[in-house]
Amino acid sequence: MRPLHYLAACLWIFLLCACSTDEHLEEMIGETNALDQSSLLAAVPAPDVSVAYTDESNFVSSLSSYGFQTPTQVNLNRVGTTSGYNAVYGFNIPANRQAAGFKWNKGDQDTEEWRPQGITGFQWGGKRFLLVTWYGRESYAHKGVRISLVDITNMNNITYRHLLLVQDINNGFYNGSDGYQQLGDFAPVRVHAGGVAYYNQKIYVASTSLGIRVFDLNKIIPASGDATKNRIGRNTDGTLQAFDYRYIVPQTGYYRIRNASPFSCIAVGDGPGSGDGLWTGQYITTSTGGTPKVFGFPLNASGQIASSPSPEMVAPKDNETGNNGPVYNIQGVYRKATTTFMAVTGKSQYEGSTARLVRYTDGDNAGYRWRWPHGAEDLYLEKSTGYLWNLTEYETSQYGRENRCVFAVRLSDYD
Repeated sequence: MRPLHYLAACLWIFLLCACSTDEHLEEMIGETNALDQSSLLAAVPAPDVSVAYTDESNFVSSLSSYGFQTPTQVNLNRVGTTSGYNAVYGFNIPANRQAAGFKWNKGDQDTEEWRPQGITGFQWGGKRFLLVTWYGRESYAHKGVRISLVDITNMNNITYRHLLLVQDINNGFYNGSDGYQQLGDFAPVRVHAGGVAYYNQKIYVASTSLGIRVFDLNKIIPASGDATKNRIGRNTDGTLQAFDYRYIVPQTGYYRIRNASPFSCIAVGDGPGSGDGLWTGQYITTSTGGTPKVFGFPLNASGQIASSPSPEMVAPKDNETGNNGPVYNIQGVYRKATTTFMAVTGKSQYEGSTARLVRYTDGDNAGYRWRWPHGAEDLYLEKSTGYLWNLTEYETSQYGRENRCVFAVRLSDYD
C-alpha cells in the first residue's frame, strides 16, 4: 500500500491539472507535450494559393505636384505619455518582463470613433518610429483607415500624428459615398486594417478578403484643412481634402491573394526560404469553423512578393487544457525561423484579460501560452532592440477605465 502522503500528493497534482487555468499550468502543458527539437517539421507549401499584383503608381504620380514628404518631414502634433501605460484595464505582463510602452493622448484613449489594430515600425533619418493603423467605426466608418506615425526615439518624449490612407477612386474598390462629400481623384480605404508591416520604405496593410494593400512612405502628401470634416478628394480649386486630416498616404498597389483569406494580421518575419517574408494570420473562431492558418509570402530586396520560393503555410496548435487544437482568434503574428508567435483573444479570463501570447514551433504537438493584455492586437518585432511590440484596442467607455496602450516585451523572454 502506498503511504498516505504519496497518495495525497498524487491527488493534488491531479486536481491542479484538472482545475487550474493560470499561466503556469498553461506553460506546463506546453512543456509536457513538446517534441524533441530533432523531430521538427518545416512549414509546408501552401496549396492553391495564388498572388497577383496590381500597380497603381500612375495614380500616385498624378498627385506629385503637391509634393511628396517622408516620415521625418511630417509635423507631429500630438503627445503621448509613458506614465501609466502598464496600468490600463487588463494589462497583466509581469513587471520583470515589461520593456517599454506608452498611452495615446486623452482624446485618442477615449475615442469611440476609431480603434487601433495594426502595428509596425522602422528607422528613418536616425529616428525610431512606430506606425499604428486605426479603423473608423459607426458614424466614422466612412472615413476608412488612419495611421499614427509615432516617434519613439526618446521614450520620454512621445510625439505622433494621424495620417489618412486613400486610394484611387477609379480602382474598383470605391462603392460610393456614404454620408460624406466625395470629391475627385481619391477616396477612403474602407478596410478593417487588422495588421500592418513595414519593409523597404513601404507599408503593407492587411485587407481582410482581398489580400494586402501597399503604401509608400516616400509618398506622404500634405492636404488642406476642412472645417466641415466631411469632404475627401481633389477639389475643383485644386486643393486636397481629407476629412480635415493634414496628410494623406495614397495606395500604390495591392496584392489579390486567393485561398489564404481572411487576412487578419501581418508582419515581416523569417522566410519562406532564406530571406524575409510577409506572414499573415487568420482570425477564425470556434463558432465560424475551419482551421486557422498562418501564411508566408517571400519578399525580394525591393519589397515585392516574389514568385519563388512558393508561399508557405503553417497550421499552429494551441495548448488549451484537454484540447491542443487550432489557434483560434489570432490577432497578431510574428514568425522566427520555424517558430510562430501569436497574440490571441477570446480565452478564459486570467489576471483581468482574455488574451494570451501563444508560441508554436513547427512539428510540436502543442504550443506554449503566457498571460497577455486584454484587447491585444497585431505584433511587430523591432530587431534593433529585440522588442516584441503589441497594442490594445478598447476605448475607455468599454470598461469604465482606459484600456488602450502600446507596449513591448523582450522576445528573448518568450523564445
